[in-house]
Amino acid sequence: MLGRIFNQRYRLKEKLGSGGMADVYLADDLLLEREVAVKVLHPQYAADPAYIQRFRHEAQAAANLNHPNIVNIYDWGNEGDLYYIVMEYVEGRDLKEVLRSEGRILPERAAEITAEVCAALQFAHRHNLVHRDIKPHNIFLTNMGQVKVMDFGIAREGDGSGFTQTGVVMGTPQYISPEQAQGRPVDGRSDIYSLGVVLYEMLTGRVPFDDPNPVTVAYRQVREDPIPPSVIDPEIPPALEAVVMKAMAKNPANRYQTAQEMKADLLRFLEGMPVTATPVLPGASTQASAPAAEPRRRVPWGWIAAGMAVFLAVLGVVLALLLTGRGTKVEVPNLKGMTEEQARQTLEGLGLKLGQVEDYYIEDPSEKVGVVVSQDPEWGTLLRKGEKVNVTVSREMKMPSVVGLTREAAEEKLREAGATIIEIVNKPVDDEDKVGRVLSQDPSAGKLINPRTNVRLEVGVEQKKVAVPNVVGMLKDDAERTLKNAGFQVTVTEEASSEVEEGRVIRQSPLANQKVAEGSTVTIVVSTGPAKVNVPNLVGKSKEEA
Repeated sequence: MLGRIFNQRYRLKEKLGSGGMADVYLADDLLLEREVAVKVLHPQYAADPAYIQRFRHEAQAAANLNHPNIVNIYDWGNEGDLYYIVMEYVEGRDLKEVLRSEGRILPERAAEITAEVCAALQFAHRHNLVHRDIKPHNIFLTNMGQVKVMDFGIAREGDGSGFTQTGVVMGTPQYISPEQAQGRPVDGRSDIYSLGVVLYEMLTGRVPFDDPNPVTVAYRQVREDPIPPSVIDPEIPPALEAVVMKAMAKNPANRYQTAQEMKADLLRFLEGMPVTATPVLPGASTQASAPAAEPRRRVPWGWIAAGMAVFLAVLGVVLALLLTGRGTKVEVPNLKGMTEEQARQTLEGLGLKLGQVEDYYIEDPSEKVGVVVSQDPEWGTLLRKGEKVNVTVSREMKMPSVVGLTREAAEEKLREAGATIIEIVNKPVDDEDKVGRVLSQDPSAGKLINPRTNVRLEVGVEQKKVAVPNVVGMLKDDAERTLKNAGFQVTVTEEASSEVEEGRVIRQSPLANQKVAEGSTVTIVVSTGPAKVNVPNLVGKSKEEA
C-alpha cells in the first residue's frame, strides 16, 4: 500500500496505525505540498453498498465541521474498491497513549482537556452530528498542548440513517451510553455520557465498567451505577466528581443537556467557583430503559472494600517510596506562558533543570512571542531533582524587504533573518539598472514566516538581444516565416505602393540588423499595389464639364 497514490494527489508513505474499521497512513498531499493523514476502510466494509452509501453521507457531514478542537476532514472518495478519508495530520499523542504512559491526570488538567472536548462536541451537536464513539483513543493531544477530537467515522446526523441501527451496538463497550448499549436512538447526551466515562478514567486511572466480555460491560453500563471516583481516590475534588456523576447519569434527562452546560461547570471548577452539578441520588431513576421496581437499598460493602483496598495499595506505594528514597521526587510545574528565563528560574528553584529549548514560529500576529507554548514532560509529572524539562518557546520571524537589493545582498539579509529556503527566478529586463537586482518577493515584507518557509525572489537578468533579419522586398509569407524562425513575433499592416509589387514587404520596424530583445515584435508593412482611383462617369457631359 505504501507508495500508492489516491486521486492522483495523496501518496501514502507511512502506516500510522490500524483499527477495527480502517488503517491510517501518513501521506503527502502532492497538490498543496503538505502532510495529511489518510484513513483507508477495510475491504469488508467496502464490499457493502449500503455501508458505502452511509460512509459517503457521513464523511461529507463530518467534512463540514471546521473547529479548532476537531481534526479537519479535507477530502474523501474511493480509488477502485478502496474507500478513504483524508484528514488533517497533527503531531502528538492520543489520550489513551498518555494514560498508558503517565497514568492518572491531575484534576485541573483533566478538567481542561474535557472542557476542550466539550467545545468540539457542542459545535458538532449544533450541526446535528453525534460522534457516538467518544473515548481516549479519539481524543488527541497535540505537541502544542491543543486538544482535538477525531474519528467521526461512526458519527451520523441526528435525524438521518447512520451506522447505529436499532438493536445494533456501535462504539466501544467501556465508553458507550446506556441507550447506545440497548441499541436505542441517541442524541448529543450520549456523547456527554461517554465523555463522563473519559473524565472518570483520567481521574481514577481506570474505566468505571470493565470485563473481558463486552456484553457484560454493556449490561453494566445499563444496570449498574459507577463507583464514585472519590472512593478510589479521596483526593479527587468533590466538585469535579459531581461533574462526572452528572455526565454519567443513566437517564439522559438527568445528565447535562448540552456539552456547553458541561463545559460551563468545568470552567467554574477551574476558577474555584461552585458547580451546578450535584450527584444523582441513588434512589433516582437513572435507567435508560423503562424503570423497574426500585430494589431495597443495601450497605455498599463492595465500595467500602474497594476503598480500603485502594487505601492499602496507596499506603504500600508511599512506604515503598520512602524506603527506596524515591519520595524526593518533585512535581513538574506548569511553565506555559512563562518566558524562557522565568521557566529556567522556576525549575531551578525546584531543583530541576531547563533542558532543550526548541523554537515555535508563530503564524498568527495575536499569538504571544517569547513564551513557553509546550513542555516535556507535562506539568504534574514527578521527576527526580536534577532532571531536565524540555520546552518549546514561541518566536517571531518576519519577512524582510529585499526588493531593489542585489541578489547577493538580498540572500544575505534573508539568511540573517533566519530564512533557509530561497528560490531564485530570473526575469529578463530591458532596464540595465534592474539587472542583478530583486524585482519582487514572496512572501511580501512584514509577513510572518519560519525557517522552512519557501521564499521566492524574482531577479532581473539581462535581456538576450538578437539581430532582426532583413525581410524588406520579401513576399509576406516568406517574411513572416523568416522572422518567426528567428524567434520574433510578427505584426502585419498593409499600404498601397506604386513602387513595390503587391504582396511584398515595403519596410519593417525595427530595421534590419538592429539588435533587440529575443521574442520582440517586428512590424512589417506589405504592399497592396498601386493606389486605386475612382473614375467618375463622364458620359453625356461636355468637354468643359468633364
